[in-house]
Amino acid sequence: MVKVTGSLQKSTEIMKLSNDLIKLPQISATMRAMSMEMMKAGIMEEMLEDTLETVDDDEELEEEAEAEVEAVLYKITEGVLGKAGPVGQDLPTKEVEQEEEETEAEMARMQEQLHGLLNG
Repeated sequence: MVKVTGSLQKSTEIMKLSNDLIKLPQISATMRAMSMEMMKAGIMEEMLEDTLETVDDDEELEEEAEAEVEAVLYKITEGVLGKAGPVGQDLPTKEVEQEEEETEAEMARMQEQLHGLLNG
C-alpha cells in the first residue's frame, strides 16, 4: 500500500510539472489562430481554382470565336479561303538557314573527329 501511495504521489508531481510546462490557454489560442489561417488558405485556394476555371472558360470561348470567324471568312470568300490551306509557320530567314548550315557543318566536323579518334 505504501508503494502504491508513493507511486500516486510521484504521478501527481509529474502531472503538476506537465501542467506547468504546458500552458493550455496559449496552446488553445495558437490552435485557434492556426485554424483561422487554414481556413483563409482554403478560401484562397478556392478563389484560385475559380479564377483558373474562368481562364479555361475564356479559352473555350476564344476557340468558339475563332471557329465562327473562320466560318464567316469561308462564306465571304465563297470557299476560296478554304482552298488556301493552313497558315501558321513563318518562312525561315536567311540568318536561320545560315545558322542551320553552320550547325550541320559543325556536327559533321565533330563526327569526323570522333570517327578518327575511335579508329585512330
